[in-house]
Amino acid sequence: MAESDELESLISQGRKHGVRKRVILLQAARLFVERGYADTGIDDIGAVVGISGPAVYRHFPGKQAILLALIELSLERLQEGTQAALADRDRDPREALIALVDWFSRSSVENRSLTLIMQAELLWLPEQDRRRLNRQMRQIREEWVGLLIEVRPELSDLAARIAVTSVMGMVTAVLAARLSDDIRALSAHLRAQMLAVLHVPAGS
Repeated sequence: MAESDELESLISQGRKHGVRKRVILLQAARLFVERGYADTGIDDIGAVVGISGPAVYRHFPGKQAILLALIELSLERLQEGTQAALADRDRDPREALIALVDWFSRSSVENRSLTLIMQAELLWLPEQDRRRLNRQMRQIREEWVGLLIEVRPELSDLAARIAVTSVMGMVTAVLAARLSDDIRALSAHLRAQMLAVLHVPAGS
């Protein structure tokens, strides 16, 4: 599935957004990645949606609200994917961690726009929203850290946190570099590198 198709599918699943809102989110996401949040205006978003700039305000109170909706969508995806990988408590921890890495590497590449927006544009949100979203992101990292320590009990808490932070940051850096448009190949290489950083053998 192409990234644009995956992004459209994710946005279309949003329970809080009607059709027009979903189109605005989709086009705004593309513009924020291409131009950056600061260099994208409401008129720009309206133009690619096919409405006037002021008409965008009928659906969102402002550009920050659009950015907030996109970052919340990205975090919802991360939370749901992480919980799905951890849902089976009878699963071997190593298998669960590999499944989590599989999902994260694939989903991050398929949803490149949301991944990059969340990392690059969070600072444009009000402090209260930033704090709330950062807390949610820390909770996700805690799930990863706990699972990694189960798999590698010799690790200190600090070492596990550094490893998890490193693999998540690596994915963002690779996506930002736009090294390839081959989603399957990029996902596979990221998966291999993530497992290597975590020192978790992928197995057969």
